[in-house]
Amino acid sequence: MCSTCHTEFVTTLQPSPSEPNGEHVISPAEQRFWERMTFREFAILMVRLQALWILFPVIIELTYLPGYLSTFFPASRFDVLPPELKHTFYLALLRIGLRVVVAVAAFCYAERLLSWLVRESVAKQPPNKSLQATAAGPASCD
Repeated sequence: MCSTCHTEFVTTLQPSPSEPNGEHVISPAEQRFWERMTFREFAILMVRLQALWILFPVIIELTYLPGYLSTFFPASRFDVLPPELKHTFYLALLRIGLRVVVAVAAFCYAERLLSWLVRESVAKQPPNKSLQATAAGPASCD
C-alpha cells in the first residue's frame, strides 16, 4: 500500500522472453519481417521452397548411380555392357540433369514465373474503380 495515497500496489508477473512458457518467441526483427511480407513475397518464397523440394529426388537418384557405375569398372570397355544397362544409366543421368535445371530455374526466376502464371487472371479482371481513385489521389469536394 502506498503510504501517501493509500492505494494498493498490484504486481503482475509477466514471463520474460528468455523463460520457456510453451510458446515460440520470435525476435522483434522477425516479427517486423512477417508483418511487412506481402502475398507476392510469400508466393515467391513458396515457389523457391518448391524448387528446393524438386532437388530431393535428385539426391535419391544419386544414391543409385554407384550401382550403375560399379558395373562399368569391371568392364574394360563401355561397349561390353548390355544396352539396357547403358540406357538405364543414361536415363538416370537425364532425370538428374533435368531436375537440377528445373530447380535452379524455378529458384532463380520465381518472380517471373509467378508473373507469367497470373498474367491471364489479371487481364480478365475488370478494373476496380475505387482503387483507381485512390491511386489517382483523394477526390476533391469542390
